[in-house]
Amino acid sequence: MATTSPRTIPASKHRFAVALAGVINGVNVVFTTPEKFRHDPPRAQLALYYNGQRLFILDDFTVTESGGPGTGYDTVSTLFAPRPGDKLWADYFAV
Repeated sequence: MATTSPRTIPASKHRFAVALAGVINGVNVVFTTPEKFRHDPPRAQLALYYNGQRLFILDDFTVTESGGPGTGYDTVSTLFAPRPGDKLWADYFAV
């Protein structure tokens, strides 16, 4: 009989190459995902890409809960302002 880990995430919750909502204008640094995502420190649950290059949490961006503590993570704040024409997308596990 097969057992599953309590930390197993169903494939139906995986999201790949999701465009983030937010103005890319060289000034804005706050972007949101279309749905809440898992964030279980110290492991990053969101992979963020900028023009195809993977960014790293705390070095390049932070994640927060837009509705306050306990409401679910859905906001990404970059430590730089993407310029017009730049691409920003994420892979994550939806809750």
